Amino acid sequence: MAHQSELLLRNGDVRVFDDDRTVAESVLFRGDRIAAVGSTDDVESAADDPRVVDLDGRTVLPGFNDAHTHILSVGIQLIETDLSEADDREQALAMLSENARDTADGNWVLGFGYDESTWPEGDRSYLSRAELDGVTETNPVAVTRVDGHTVSLNSEALEKVDFEGVEHDVITDEQGDPTGRVVEDAAGRVKIASRPDVEKARRALDAAITRSHELGITSVQTMAGLTAVRDHGNLVQETLQKAWKDDDLTLRVTYYVHASQAASLSDLELAPGFGDEYLRVGGLKTFSDGSLGSRTAKIHGEYADDPSTDGQMVHDGDELEAWFREAARADQQIATHAIGGQAIDIVLDRYEAVLDEYEIEEPRLRVEHVELATDEALDRFADHDIVASMQPNFLQWSKPDGLYEARLGTDALPTNNRFRDIDGADVPLAFGSDKMPPGPLYGIHHATNSEYDPQRLDVDRAIAAYTRGAAYAEHAEEFKGTLEPGKLADAVVLGRDPFEHRAEIEEIDVELTIVGGEVVYEGS
Repeated sequence: MAHQSELLLRNGDVRVFDDDRTVAESVLFRGDRIAAVGSTDDVESAADDPRVVDLDGRTVLPGFNDAHTHILSVGIQLIETDLSEADDREQALAMLSENARDTADGNWVLGFGYDESTWPEGDRSYLSRAELDGVTETNPVAVTRVDGHTVSLNSEALEKVDFEGVEHDVITDEQGDPTGRVVEDAAGRVKIASRPDVEKARRALDAAITRSHELGITSVQTMAGLTAVRDHGNLVQETLQKAWKDDDLTLRVTYYVHASQAASLSDLELAPGFGDEYLRVGGLKTFSDGSLGSRTAKIHGEYADDPSTDGQMVHDGDELEAWFREAARADQQIATHAIGGQAIDIVLDRYEAVLDEYEIEEPRLRVEHVELATDEALDRFADHDIVASMQPNFLQWSKPDGLYEARLGTDALPTNNRFRDIDGADVPLAFGSDKMPPGPLYGIHHATNSEYDPQRLDVDRAIAAYTRGAAYAEHAEEFKGTLEPGKLADAVVLGRDPFEHRAEIEEIDVELTIVGGEVVYEGS
């Protein structure tokens, strides 16, 4: 038998995150598995000829698992115009202009991640056609808001995209002229028109993997978006498969397929979690409503800043149930986007309608986001072991003068994203980022430092949701999510202990990221 490489991390705080919350001194990785955890003497005696890293008291956690992201979008944002750090409108437009100067005439100029709700007061409107016309007159420009449900276009892009049949999602002014902003189905048409080719998608994937490693992420669960960008196959799946075939996938990926592939997925009769330890099929991804940022999340009541609407269903209950039955036919897991209280209730209704059609004991149906669930909804989650797949980084908007207050009113500040209430109701809780931004420590910081009791978790529960809870959400807890012997050798070494530095968690450095016993990132 060939000798397997070994990596020994010794003399630190190895937080195993098993049921007993064991804290050990050292851990040994042999090959791609955890071989031993315990005292330094015991672990060293189990080793043959390891590479040794002295932790000098540093903290080791199971590798972070982002339970809800869009891995290709993370990379596209990195290689195009990343507007997440734009402090105001002027800076965002300047960044887009710089991209345009480097883009050949006729090609798309793309921007991602802008968040007008964080810009100076009085300057919080969406980017407009007139402003983007000033960026370039020779290229179509498409700028996607941080939530992905609103896209702003210049005149060239409005002319280039076919909006036939989705005109209702093209926003117009009082004179009936397009403002440049499009939402939901119309935003999807823009994504189709501006989609990357496979070569560019592969570059984006490589960039996203590198960024994930820098953040301590060893696994992701990547969700199909609202729009299928082509009428055959799936660009994300093709890109992931090519990387896997080339043995270049150093990030563990579970992907959830687009609703248009529901019948195809069931016809294949794949077992839940089909694949290997690097690339797996999670199940079906569907959408119910839109987003709060775009005022398209289907809420109970009306929007505080636009009482004319309570949001919209992107797909109604009947459409959802038809897809759910296709998934149930092959015992496939379902992950459904639902933000507003009305949308969550509708999804639960339709889940309950198909649960008896599953033959497996634990289908672990999922609801993604769950931002405005009622107490009654949480009882239904618990009754059916439905996973709440949530994003603690969304609390960046739940503060005075933030997005939640603007959209829903001051009373909503403690009543959105109720992580403590959900965890306390025995609802399975998994944390992800939805790439806004993708850093787990940023999200954990917000969940543990919220000023509102219904949202605030202790450090243990927040980290658990980003490790073992995320593994449970994808039916993978038997082989990852904790640092127990026999499980995959995936870990992150932090510069400081988040349990001891709760108030500064978002500032803690990732010093090592380990996937399959190999160091894939080493901080300076």
